[in-house]
Amino acid sequence: MKLPVHMHVLKHRVGQDVTAYFQHYQADETRLLLDSTGPGFTRQYIVLNAIGYERLRECKEIHAFSGSVFALFGFIAFSTGANRLSVDELCDPRTEKIFRDQHHSGRFSGIKSLARLATGGSAFSSTQALIDSLETTFGDFVNQPFSYFDANIHIYLAKTKGQPPLILSNNERCSPELQMLRQQPIKHIIAMAANVPFVYGGIQSNTPYFDPVYGGHYLPTLKSLTADEQPTLISTPWRSGRKAHRHFVNCYPRGNPYWLMSKDFARLVAGFNNVTWSRDIFTAFKLE
Repeated sequence: MKLPVHMHVLKHRVGQDVTAYFQHYQADETRLLLDSTGPGFTRQYIVLNAIGYERLRECKEIHAFSGSVFALFGFIAFSTGANRLSVDELCDPRTEKIFRDQHHSGRFSGIKSLARLATGGSAFSSTQALIDSLETTFGDFVNQPFSYFDANIHIYLAKTKGQPPLILSNNERCSPELQMLRQQPIKHIIAMAANVPFVYGGIQSNTPYFDPVYGGHYLPTLKSLTADEQPTLISTPWRSGRKAHRHFVNCYPRGNPYWLMSKDFARLVAGFNNVTWSRDIFTAFKLE
């Protein structure tokens, strides 16, 4: 795959930032925070691959939000050979069309989705398209219960707007009401974590939680999470550099993150081709 120069630059910069962090800190003292990236969750693969699977498992804590939950479990699948589609298959343009068709049925689906948005509804009626894409890419891997995975993983879900999100984990930090979700297949957990209300409909009878970014308490949660002195590696679209014990890795290529996210949302809702996903995957796993 021929990549634009800025993707080569991104791979090099992320690699340098991650290497510099682990020259000073060990994984077992590290809190890893995977910030929301909008629909561009595949950019987290670049950071996760720079960290490496073994070091990821050794991290003291992993905290994942929104679409980054998709990336976290996807990376685990790729790293353990549990993915159904290969990286080469995912980079094939025909595969992108499969994912697009899972979101859009019929010739005018994109127009209908935009019309629903314009009238105050959600682009799609449920998170089923997310689940379909997970099953297509990872097969039986995403049917495993959350309880199967390491206790250092913390997933955030919102239930009520204006209230702090709830935590799902296999340790004592798990919110009591989410303990029952430990036995749920991770495809449902991932879909709820990425359940953007204006895209996938928010809370419904079989989807009781939604993306915490849209719960009105996201930034206070991030600040509270990193308020202590524990070394923290943060993969985010918004900044690079270091501030006290917090080390930021910008997982986005050049450009304004707001604009790039808006374009990704527009392509998703309108049913347009999106090459950024396959570029991210190729950059993460194939680009030397």
